[in-house]
Amino acid sequence: MDIIEKAKSFAFNAHFGQKDDGGGMYVFHCEKVAEIIGNITNDPEMIAAAWLHDTLEDTHTTYDDLRSEFNERIANLVHEVTHEGTKKNGYYFPRLESRDAILIKFADRLHNLSRMDSWDEERRAQYIRKSRFWRDHPPQ
Repeated sequence: MDIIEKAKSFAFNAHFGQKDDGGGMYVFHCEKVAEIIGNITNDPEMIAAAWLHDTLEDTHTTYDDLRSEFNERIANLVHEVTHEGTKKNGYYFPRLESRDAILIKFADRLHNLSRMDSWDEERRAQYIRKSRFWRDHPPQ
């Protein structure tokens, strides 16, 4: 099994049972992020990391799990795009530094922005506001 298929399978298993805002399978968000990255690059490790981008923050998966199951680069990319903070205080991305991780985070944000029609106005406004400052300034 190639690394992309392995990441896809891992993501489906890790996100099993999780629903998105519309009640659909959450992992389809991961699929869309991977598709966006696949349109930018043929790098299989970046596409794999896109499939896995939410595993550290939304599942029981650990950094060590990703490193041992895949490799250090993929684990590092997923770690870079993983937020810190809380819904109450706002999320931020203190490790987001590499070009590849920023591309994955942009793909994630792009897909989230494209599917926010079902969100209430306040949630949309908060998400857009939080999208302005990712690394150096925690959202206010």
